[in-house]
Formats: sequence, C-alpha cells, structure tokens
Amino acid sequence: MIGWLKVEESSAVAEARRRTRRTANALGFDANEVEHAAIVATEIAQNVIRHGRGGRMLVEVFGAAAKERLQILGIDSGPGIERLDRMLKDGETSSTSLGTGLGAIHRLCDRMDVETGSSGTVISAEFRRCKASPGEAIDHSGFRLAYPGERRCGDAIAVRSIGDECVYFLCDGLGHGAKAADAADKARQAFLQASQSDPGELLSQIAETLAGTRGAVGAIVALDRAKGELRHAGIGNISTIIVENNKIHRISARDGLLGGRPTTPPVETVKLNHGAVLVMHSDGLSTLRGIERQSSLFQRSAPVIAGKLLGRESLKRDDASILVARMNAARSL
Repeated sequence: MIGWLKVEESSAVAEARRRTRRTANALGFDANEVEHAAIVATEIAQNVIRHGRGGRMLVEVFGAAAKERLQILGIDSGPGIERLDRMLKDGETSSTSLGTGLGAIHRLCDRMDVETGSSGTVISAEFRRCKASPGEAIDHSGFRLAYPGERRCGDAIAVRSIGDECVYFLCDGLGHGAKAADAADKARQAFLQASQSDPGELLSQIAETLAGTRGAVGAIVALDRAKGELRHAGIGNISTIIVENNKIHRISARDGLLGGRPTTPPVETVKLNHGAVLVMHSDGLSTLRGIERQSSLFQRSAPVIAGKLLGRESLKRDDASILVARMNAARSL
C-alpha cells in the first residue's frame, strides 16, 4: 500500500523497519545497506514518537534507472528540535534515549536533511543505489499517496536522465482505484521506454498508448541544469510551478485527456537561475498558494520540500503526488 504510516506508538516502529527492509531488498541493496536503512527508519520513527508527539512516515523510491534512491521521511507536529547541530552528534539526546538517533541517521545514510520549527519537524534520509560522484548536484525527489483505503495509487511519477537533462513526468489516472492505477502505470512505462526527450512529442506518444484505458492527465518537464532552462508540456490539471527569488511562476497546460481526442500540447521554455525550485503536483494537493513566501523551506533539500508540502497540502479525497527538483543541490547538514 502506498500511503502514510501513522507513527503514534511503539508498534509502528517495527512496521517502519519492515517497510524499509522490504523496499531496500527490492532495490538490490546488500545486507549491510539493508540493515543500515532499517536502523535509520527505526531512529526516525522513534524520534517522531519521542520528540514529535507522534506523526507519519513514508518509504518511497525515486530516481532514474540504476540511480534510484530509497527515501525515508518522517513528519511530526511537535515543538521542534533545539540545538540541531548538537543533536546530530552521536551520544547527544534531548530525552531519555540511547542518544544515537539523529547522529546515527546522519552517519549511516547517504544524505540527511531536517527542517524544524515550532510547528513541527521533517526528517529525510536517502540511500542511493549508485553512490554520488563528488561533483554530482542533482537534488530531486518524488512522493505519492493512494486514495484513502486503496492499495494502488492512480498517480505516477518518473524521471529519466538524457545527457545533461533530467526529464520528469507526473501523471494522474482519471478517478482512483485499480483502473486509474492501470492507466497511470501504462503512461509511466511509455514514458520510460520512449527514446525522445521533447516534452510535447513525449506526451503525444504517451497519449496514443492510453487509448482504450480510462485515460490520464500529465505533464513533462525537461530540465537542463547546465543551460539553466526547462521545457514544459502538459495536458490536463497537473500543476507545474517554479519558485525563485521569493516569486512564483505557474506554467499553464492545455485542457484535455491523455488517451482521449488527439492533441499536441504546446511546449514552453523557461529560463531559470541557480536557486530555482521546480514543483509539480496532481490535484490531490491544494493549489499551494503563497509558497513563494516560505523562503526557509525552499532552502532545504528536495525530499524535505516535497514531504512537507505533501503532508500539509494533501486533500485526502484523491490520489496525490508531488515531484520537486532543485536547479542546484541544497546545502547538506
């Protein structure tokens, strides 16, 4: 099941560990990496209970083929973490615990980030299938939530690496449930198997493969970090937003349905500065008004941005998905 794991009592810690082990094994991690990921999931869950008065967790996979990342995310509504720099050291604790929580997470995972304040804390930890080279600066993330009670999600997210570009895809199968998930999965496979990177041509090809299905809406962004620009094409109500310099730019999409009447979506090119952040989301989230004023959040890594927005803005009346990609990687802890 794709959805939040409620972390309100100790029994949830074991479930967080099981979900993480299962996902890490499916990615082909070795036994040592699987155990490290399980320890990190345990520490995040315990931190959510002990310091955050309970909360939620997600375990998700995101990334291009052979570059997937295991993402573990914890969110709570507690009072925040005081002296975060001190708490990142092994042996430090703010309550009666072993004192290895945040320090162990920081030491064991490939990347950790925290956003904390009086309204709560978001902790993310990443384990990468392929370890990053010293100059790698790709900072992106995606999460999905199934409609409450459903075991499959009718939204899909995917990314491909083509030369200097990352090509991102987010789609929403019409409605929810198995038929919506079938349409979204078929669209995702068509995206991953296509050879071209032009967003308009890609969407047209995906639309052809969805003939006879329930159909979907979708958007594609080709982000070239070296050139500082993106190309976008969208059909239907997938929101694509650029946040930079405390301003927001919403990119429009053409009305319609992938799998319905044939249509060629227009391709829009947008120039970006080094601090820009791309946000794509389905209508399972609110319209995210005013996010450009959340400057401290948009200094954080993509998993923290995506996780906090998903946790706060999901409407709980449909499948929900969000994809966040930074032009430049956020500063690590």
